[in-house]
Amino acid sequence: MTKEDWEYAENELSSIFGKIDLIVDDYNVTIACRLEKTRHYALMVYIDGKFDLKWAQEDCDIRRRFCSRHTKCFLDQKQRNRLKRERKAFREEVKKRMTFEYFLPYWNSFRMMKAHFIKNNTSIELVRKEAQNDTLG
Repeated sequence: MTKEDWEYAENELSSIFGKIDLIVDDYNVTIACRLEKTRHYALMVYIDGKFDLKWAQEDCDIRRRFCSRHTKCFLDQKQRNRLKRERKAFREEVKKRMTFEYFLPYWNSFRMMKAHFIKNNTSIELVRKEAQNDTLG
């Protein structure tokens, strides 16, 4: 995709009901602005018009290419501060055991989504709405 294509995509997704279609390495990808929480919108990624939750739960090609990765620590701030007094090796081992990662089918940032898509895919092509309308009529 060119710089102008990315600007077009970001502009389309900045509205409440924004939606774009991409062809990413032989996947038909739709990105739509959807309500995540009250008055908070996120960019939801659909593959061939759907998103199956098993893609986010199991390690697969779609999860690596299109899902946003997050980590969460079971320790609260007080416990993490107490760990600072311990040896580094022990501290790192506890943090590793008390942290888990999870994947979500949506993105809160267009910039982060764009960077992830570019890094994890070889071919990204924008399907413009004008081209879709020409083929229909």
